[in-house]
Amino acid sequence: MVAYTIKRILGAFPLVLAVVVINFALLHLAPGDPVYVFLQGGAGEVTEQYVQQMRRQLGLDKPLAEQLVVYVAGVLRGNLGYSHFYQSPVFQIIVERMPVTYLLVLLSTLFAAIAGIALGVSAANHPHAFVDRVCTVTAVFGYSIPVFWLGQLLIIAFSVYFSIFPTGGIPASALGQGGLLDWALHLTLPVVCLGVIQLTLVARVTRASMLEIYGMEYIVSARAKGLSNMTVTLKHSLRNAFLPIVTVISMDFAFQIAGAMVTETVFSWPGLGRLMFDSVLRRDYPVLMGLLILTSVSVIVINLVTDIFYAYLDPRVVYQ
Repeated sequence: MVAYTIKRILGAFPLVLAVVVINFALLHLAPGDPVYVFLQGGAGEVTEQYVQQMRRQLGLDKPLAEQLVVYVAGVLRGNLGYSHFYQSPVFQIIVERMPVTYLLVLLSTLFAAIAGIALGVSAANHPHAFVDRVCTVTAVFGYSIPVFWLGQLLIIAFSVYFSIFPTGGIPASALGQGGLLDWALHLTLPVVCLGVIQLTLVARVTRASMLEIYGMEYIVSARAKGLSNMTVTLKHSLRNAFLPIVTVISMDFAFQIAGAMVTETVFSWPGLGRLMFDSVLRRDYPVLMGLLILTSVSVIVINLVTDIFYAYLDPRVVYQ
């Protein structure tokens, strides 16, 4: 396992480098001049000489290949660049936004995992019954509804009409210092909105895996011994059906870090997703590149942790 982990870590470096090169090229080939955006689009309000001076200051006057070499060299030294809009190092900007985004993604993943597994197990225990049909309809509805529309519906229903939860933003109170309830109220709607799609996937995969396991001979033998349905489900079936469930949860956790942009925008949640959305509008290339690097590294790390967790769940899994 140690050798496999080291091999995976070493193999991640060329992958991250490829992500940096591809994303750098795509961002710089996209339409729009970051200098004019930074100057509020006022070509008539500033002189062309000042525009060229800003372009030299931001390093955008150099050929694209030279800009790429300079940026990669900086990344290798741990320098993600300098944001021309925030007038601050990119690394500092991202670190300031990371806690609220990871808190949101972690809670939404936890919500989706618990609710999805519960729905999937209930549906598998009552195939083609009313519970199974309700779970199927819920999964189709939850996977089909757009996130931005679901977020607006939740705000209208639970913030405007019933006034139970706030419409968005984060509380001013510190977490764990008397503000736990305030944070819970602010987090409920974004967590539900972000976790619904993942919940539906987990529920469907859990149902399919459990039905497959229920057909195994050792499950039939366990039932023939007189074991209770709960013992058969939790001890003998769910653990053996857990590998594909873990795969779905881990993949969605990684993608939600990048996919939280819409949810954070709808609920005015000042995290990495909202930062990415604002940076796209402002053509803030250094911040966008830093976020893309963080996302790619997160996916690699989560996949590695998932593979290691496989071996813990199933001792028959051996890596070479």
